[in-house]
Amino acid sequence: MSSSSNYIDRFGRRFARAVFAVLVSATLIACGGGGGGDAGKPIFQDPNNGTTTPAALVDLAVVSDKASVPNSGLESVTFTITALTTGNAALTGVEVPVTVEVDAGAVVTPSAKVTSKEAGKITAVVQLLDKTSRTVKLTVNSGQIKKTATFDVVDSVNGSKVADLRLVLDKTSIPNNASETVKLTVTSLDANRNSIGGSPIVFQVLDISSDGAVVNASGKTSTDAISGDLVADISLGSNRSSRPVSIKVISGTVSREVSFNVIESVAVIPKASVLTLALDKSTVGNSGSDTVNVLATAKDSSNNALAGIKVTFSVDQNAVLVPGNLVTDGNGQAKASVLIGADRANRTITVTSTSDSLKQSKSFKVTGAKLQATPQPATLKSGEVGVVDYTLTDVNSNPMPEVDAVVYPPSPAASQALKSDLQGKFRLTYTATGLGAVDIRAEAGGTSVVSTIQVDGAIAVVPAATNIASATFTAAPLSVPVNALGGTENRAELRLLFRSDKSEPIPNVRVRLGFGDNIGGTDGDISSGKDKVITSDASGNAVSSFIAGQRSSPTDQVKVYACYSKDDTVETIATCPASRKLVVSLTVTEQPVSISIGTNELVLTGASKNTYMQEFVVLVVDSAGNPKAGVQLSPLVDMPTYRKGYYLYDNVAKKWVKFEQAICLNEDSSAGIGFRNGTIETGEDLNGNGQLDPRKSDISISMVGSTKTDANGVAVLRVEYPQSMGSWTEFSVRVSATGVLSPPAWTGRLATDGDNLGTLKGTPRLSIVPIEIIKNEADPPFRISPYGQSTNCSNPN
Repeated sequence: MSSSSNYIDRFGRRFARAVFAVLVSATLIACGGGGGGDAGKPIFQDPNNGTTTPAALVDLAVVSDKASVPNSGLESVTFTITALTTGNAALTGVEVPVTVEVDAGAVVTPSAKVTSKEAGKITAVVQLLDKTSRTVKLTVNSGQIKKTATFDVVDSVNGSKVADLRLVLDKTSIPNNASETVKLTVTSLDANRNSIGGSPIVFQVLDISSDGAVVNASGKTSTDAISGDLVADISLGSNRSSRPVSIKVISGTVSREVSFNVIESVAVIPKASVLTLALDKSTVGNSGSDTVNVLATAKDSSNNALAGIKVTFSVDQNAVLVPGNLVTDGNGQAKASVLIGADRANRTITVTSTSDSLKQSKSFKVTGAKLQATPQPATLKSGEVGVVDYTLTDVNSNPMPEVDAVVYPPSPAASQALKSDLQGKFRLTYTATGLGAVDIRAEAGGTSVVSTIQVDGAIAVVPAATNIASATFTAAPLSVPVNALGGTENRAELRLLFRSDKSEPIPNVRVRLGFGDNIGGTDGDISSGKDKVITSDASGNAVSSFIAGQRSSPTDQVKVYACYSKDDTVETIATCPASRKLVVSLTVTEQPVSISIGTNELVLTGASKNTYMQEFVVLVVDSAGNPKAGVQLSPLVDMPTYRKGYYLYDNVAKKWVKFEQAICLNEDSSAGIGFRNGTIETGEDLNGNGQLDPRKSDISISMVGSTKTDANGVAVLRVEYPQSMGSWTEFSVRVSATGVLSPPAWTGRLATDGDNLGTLKGTPRLSIVPIEIIKNEADPPFRISPYGQSTNCSNPN
């Protein structure tokens, strides 16, 4: 570019700046700017620096006269805008140009376009056009300085920021038979359609009659603080006509409506085409504590689950059936549970479900019964008398008492019918016949055992090459109560187990059992005889018992010794080498003789707040009245009768008064057929409601804490029942204790096979209720008997 061109360009720029300065001065003079001592003082920097911010302007202050306004539109918000200079002081003496903008739905009116020289301020008034609840933002600019301020538009009725309500129904129609309800979900939304919680909600039913429909929000009056939802159920009232029903939902000034139709119901009697049955266990132990859950599923021909199908269950083999729902639920399922009952024998139990002509059966096995035999002696001469001691235990090695047994002694003797005692033991006495190995078979509790004796022969010795790598000697229990004179029921099992270095059981190991030099420490005995020899069986077990005498002992001061050998040269206890000598220590305790039960009659509330509880104290003492600690207790609850009736409130006495209409005998009462077996026998379901009343699950019993007595001979048990059952169920509690000589303690009326209402023994005990509930005007949960109100036990209503 030439020098003349550069000169012309520079001249042009200078001329433009001069013209701009003249124009600005003229503008200030025209607007009154520059008056007084500041006349002609510029408020803008040189335009060439790229900014239009007043030279002394540092910041803007924007202050509103209120933080929120109702959405009525009757109020406005006034903002005061102050130009600030250094030190946050108002910028006076100059007029600072300011622009003001506001969000859509509102209009702003500034008092001027520049701040006043006197105060450095202007005001801006914001008026609402859109009355939606929301947050409104005001933006103020001066040059490159920008400031914002907000205020809230809130509901003029409840002060919330709800801008809209979203209503969702789970169905568009329901039948007019009141079998279904409509679920309405209300979500409160802000102006950005985000959920907003804690919003007050009011429901209005817009129906043709006041009793047409009912909205139940479970007592809630506002949307959830987190989700913004409120769920309500809409059910039909007494008006069952076909019609549309509208529901209006209101939150402050915001309201929305939603509708559904009431249509004619069609009576459909469901009938299943397919019935399946499933058990959650195929095998259970015989302890009696395991439960098998039963699930029957009803389906149509397309394999769809069917609700409302009646299903009945039955079991065999003395099992106990506890019915659940006898009509299929929404998943097409009916449920029950099965207990093995008092019979702890190994067996197969079959569960059958029936619905009309459909029938399905499944079975599960009960296992755990174990029968052990100890021949005494294992070798005899023909014509000699021998015995075999048997022990029958369950899956937890607890004795199985009062179990019938059949034993087949050596031919030609006939079989013998025996029964296990309280320790699960029984004995066969026989005369040896035959020659060589002779088998003796015994059957009890669904299991069997074969023991082999040698008649006029010898039992094989343990091979010299077999190493007895493991020999264990145990006793259970370690504490045994004394026996009464001539008694043998209190005993401890003595068990030896022999295994090789390959962990294989070793049979035919000879074991001598005795008290050794401790013989004066006890008046007890060994079932196989003191200092006699027993032999391990095919499982490597050699079993006998310590039988307590009439004298107690210090702790662990009864010693039983075992000396073992591979052949018949087994030494005496005194001469047995230490490497083959084993010992166990036992304690013989005094026998507790009495047990009692009592209560303070207080009513407690269960942890779920839906049940009542009553606690009973059990006390066990010895013959001197001293408390006995560590006594194992077994509680049992029974319900002899149930009651029908209702309560009415007495306005004079200020309490609820019970009107008992009928006392009905427990339906599970078939004399000689199925007394308390949990199965509906012919004629038992007197009221025809498809179940036995009262149900076993209407009341439960449990020990609080330990199942044994404490140091004071005391244990606590608890009876618990639903609050709706209160005062309508009669129950009795019976507690037995291991080794206690007296009969079980009981409270309430005891029912036995064949009893009627007139022959029940004892004083009735009902499921009591709190007195404060009786004296409260609010309806008690037990106001109407769950068993009905009629005066006839054969009527289910």
